[in-house]
Amino acid sequence: MAEIEYDAMGAHEAEAKAYFIEHWGSDSLIISAGDYHFDDLNGLVALEDGQVVGLLTYAVHGNAMAVVSLNSIRNGRGIGKELLALAEDMARGLGETKMMVSIMNDNMQALGFFQRQGYRMAKILRGSLDMARQRKPEIPLVGMDDIPLHDEVLLSKVLPQDVPLDIPPVPVTPESDD
Repeated sequence: MAEIEYDAMGAHEAEAKAYFIEHWGSDSLIISAGDYHFDDLNGLVALEDGQVVGLLTYAVHGNAMAVVSLNSIRNGRGIGKELLALAEDMARGLGETKMMVSIMNDNMQALGFFQRQGYRMAKILRGSLDMARQRKPEIPLVGMDDIPLHDEVLLSKVLPQDVPLDIPPVPVTPESDD
C-alpha cells in the first residue's frame, strides 16, 4: 500500500472536481447551509500514488467552518479522520471557533463517524431535503438501507483555542487526619 499524502485541493482541482462529481452526482450540492458549486469551495485532498482517494470541501460562515462534503474510497485507513483533523486545524488557524456539518437522515455511518470525532447533534431540519429536491430534483427519494430521505441532521463541534491561561497553579495541601 502506498503512503497517503494530504494537500490543499487547489493544486489538484481537476482531479478533485471529477472525484466530487463521481461521489455526489453533479458539481453542486444543496444543503441547509446553502447551495454550493464545486468551483466556489475550498478543500483538502488525500492522494495515493497521485490519485485522489479522499476529499473534504468546506465553506466559512461567520465564525464557523462548514464541512460541505467528506468522502474517502479507502475506508478504514483513517483518511476521513485525517482530512477532518486538518480542516479543524485550518479553521483554528483562521480564528474560527466552531465546525459544522450536515448529514442526510439515512447516513448512520457518517453520524457515528462525526460523533466519534467530537461532534454533537445540534438540530434536526425536518423536510430540508424535500425543499432542496424542489430546486434539485435529482436528489434521491430513498437513501441507504431503503431509508426515505427527508431531513438533515446538523452536528457541530466547538474548536478549542490554544490560548495559554495566566492563572497561577493552586497549591494542593493534603488533609490531615487530626
